Amino acid sequence: MKITTAVALAGWAALTMNATAATLNVGDPAPDLNVSQWVKGSSIEKFEPGKTYVVEFWATWCGPCRTTIPHLTEMAHKFKDKVTFIGMDVFEHGSADAVEKSVKKFVDGMGEKMDYHVAMDKEMFMADHWMKAAGQNGIPCAFVVDKTKVLWIGHPMAGLEQVLGEVVEGKFDSEKAKKRADAQQQVEKFFAAAMKGGDPAELEKQGKELEALDKELGGIMPGEPFEAQKVLKQAKFQAAMMAYQKAVFGGEEADKVDKLEAAAKAVAPEGFDFDRVRAQIQQAKGGQEAQTLFAKYVKAVGSDGDKEKASALAKQLGELKIKDASTLNAFAWTLLTGEEIKDRDVALATKFAKAALDASGGTDASILDTYARALADSGKSSEAIAYQKKAVAACADDSQKADFAATLKKYESATAKSN
Repeated sequence: MKITTAVALAGWAALTMNATAATLNVGDPAPDLNVSQWVKGSSIEKFEPGKTYVVEFWATWCGPCRTTIPHLTEMAHKFKDKVTFIGMDVFEHGSADAVEKSVKKFVDGMGEKMDYHVAMDKEMFMADHWMKAAGQNGIPCAFVVDKTKVLWIGHPMAGLEQVLGEVVEGKFDSEKAKKRADAQQQVEKFFAAAMKGGDPAELEKQGKELEALDKELGGIMPGEPFEAQKVLKQAKFQAAMMAYQKAVFGGEEADKVDKLEAAAKAVAPEGFDFDRVRAQIQQAKGGQEAQTLFAKYVKAVGSDGDKEKASALAKQLGELKIKDASTLNAFAWTLLTGEEIKDRDVALATKFAKAALDASGGTDASILDTYARALADSGKSSEAIAYQKKAVAACADDSQKADFAATLKKYESATAKSN
């Protein structure tokens, strides 16, 4: 599971843009575990002195987190009985009830791909005492804890497996880890200066110093040799892509967007699939616009809402061509259960739920559960029961399966009483 240079550099770029002053560093005692609930796996009250842990921070809305989760599962299996993996959900938005349902649905949907302990943050404690304290605002981000101390902090696909191997074999060098962490901060500054178009002579000097340090440490980022020229090219490309994306999301004129796209293409790494990335950016823009429109709609159907405005927004929402099953499912579930909604449009919720079902191929347990709820609220009891049975059958998580089974009994009981 070797990380590519491009991923490593992207990780440095993210750290550069998000880093803040750190009070939690490698070698410090690990902060407490303070969670609202354990969503998967047995609860862990505290770090045991003789054990090793990985605490990985993620969120349901984070695309890179979804990509990383199966690799974390691979590592959890590889280091079974030697390292305990904890997926810590943070930075979610919405009411506590909505977030809880969203996280549980996400974890259930991942099934065996997310095969380790999963917990939810409690009142931003973990986000503040771990992520913020370590100057890490970008996710996914992993912390290795051994003998109750922080041994390593970084992207879970950027050296984590090698670090765990060394820890398990008793070969991990704590002093070198501290030097490596300091060196990574130097790389962050180097990358940031390059993105801003810093002085070429000064950048060349810093690049040579970092290459020498990389050799001394056996890799500033384990498994990936630091090559200054590659980093400089990546920084230039990153800056060009940021300008391009900003123009797309900002709704700039087509001519300006085209020029910025051409500029980014000109410095893109060899083999970079720009067409695919352009499509992803356009999809993300559409998703952002959909989220904004949906938020306006939720407000319009709230206690201080506007029925006329809600009607117009509902029409716009119904015309959206959203392809992401998770987004569609989240919209449907909010419309069906959100406490903030006082005037429910079950027909619109059902439309979103059916679109989510189609987009997912009809095999996602959480989406099947949502669609069954939409059918039940529409008065289609027999259909709701049929789809809830499918949700129970498709569910891989025992606790979630029990919840779905209880919902099925409720639907069946209601149908029996009406007959």
